[in-house]
Amino acid sequence: MRFRPTYGNIWGVTWPLILAGISETVIDVTDTIFLAHYGTAELAAIGVADSVYGLSLFLIIGGVEATQILIGRRSGEARALQIGQMFNHGLALLVLVSLAMIPVILGAVPGALDYLLTAPRIAADAFTYLRVAVFALVFQAFNLALSAFFIGISRTRVLIAAAVILSATNIVLDWLLIFGNGGFPELGISGAARATLTAEIATSVFLLGYVLLRGYVARFGLFRAGGWDFRLAGKLALIGLPVSLNALVDMAKWFVLIVIIERLGERTLASANIVLSCYALFLIPVDNFSETICSMVSNLIGQNHLHKLHLLLGRTMRLAYAVILPVLVLAVLFPRPLLGLFTPDAALAASSVGGLLAVALATVLAVPGDTWFSAVLGTGDTRVSFAIQLGATIVALLWAWLIAWHTALGLGIILLGEVLAWLVCLTASAWWFRGRRWLRLAL
Repeated sequence: MRFRPTYGNIWGVTWPLILAGISETVIDVTDTIFLAHYGTAELAAIGVADSVYGLSLFLIIGGVEATQILIGRRSGEARALQIGQMFNHGLALLVLVSLAMIPVILGAVPGALDYLLTAPRIAADAFTYLRVAVFALVFQAFNLALSAFFIGISRTRVLIAAAVILSATNIVLDWLLIFGNGGFPELGISGAARATLTAEIATSVFLLGYVLLRGYVARFGLFRAGGWDFRLAGKLALIGLPVSLNALVDMAKWFVLIVIIERLGERTLASANIVLSCYALFLIPVDNFSETICSMVSNLIGQNHLHKLHLLLGRTMRLAYAVILPVLVLAVLFPRPLLGLFTPDAALAASSVGGLLAVALATVLAVPGDTWFSAVLGTGDTRVSFAIQLGATIVALLWAWLIAWHTALGLGIILLGEVLAWLVCLTASAWWFRGRRWLRLAL
């Protein structure tokens, strides 16, 4: 359970996460691709619905990150039963939060969408998706809690199989339910929501079976109901709340950005949805190397190997660039074939090229930016990470608002706000981490 920052170990933890991340993102991308072939209004609506669903995850993400940080720290200290204790408390909090979010989404979202969006059909289609997909929150919370456990103990390969089940179930059901193939009813965007819910349920069943068969329940004391520790629950909440606010700010950024772009027209919104789906694909390896950084920084601190932290960061960034740069080069050299995967409309694909180039540049800066940011997060100094995230988000949205509402420079220039945001994140995170102010923390 004690991590050593060699290239082999970093890659060994991260490559299953990348494959799992690809499959996770496949759900959003698959919905986008299928609905692009179903109708332009549905394509625009799924972007709005995904933004709202992402917002509903903010407390869950905070709890997952807090659980993962503490599991990583106890893993570095080689305290197996305390790992299980961290997991059990984290899981209980995550399930409670996900259940609480369901009535909030069902009650508040319809009116909010009607107020914020100028196109009533897009608002109606977005809620048609959400009123079914919202129930996937409970199963996704369970799956994310187990993912935090596996990442924290550096055993991530099972997440590949889980992700394959998730994506395969979603793809098959999207094809059957959106278009009404195979004798199933044609449900359109509602079919995409049912596919998402079923895919999360199937993944939960698989992961539960795996931990039972591998003996992790007995070894780490997983799923034990007794012995609730309010002090530990408070620690999880204290660490997790700023991360939840991080997630809320990040998800709110995408929702506000979608609202800003929606006022430029249905086709511009559809183009933005395609470009942001590509951006999500680009960021998969970046995000998953950062997941490794977050847990392994905590692990190395638990081992009291502070001198190895910069070695970990440098090697991780080199590996991340080795993975992502070939993809970005191909995307920049051949943008039309990539965009053509998302839409059969050649004019829509052509209008998306500028946006694609902007997010490709942002991804180059995301590698060091997210690495240093995740290092700050891994120390447990989550209040500082929230301040950094908030500052970067304000910069990106101010840029988008100024460009979209006060110029006619187009989607590509609007999305250059992401480049500015990563510059802010990189500068602030590196400065704070190098200062070692986080040494005052005791987890």
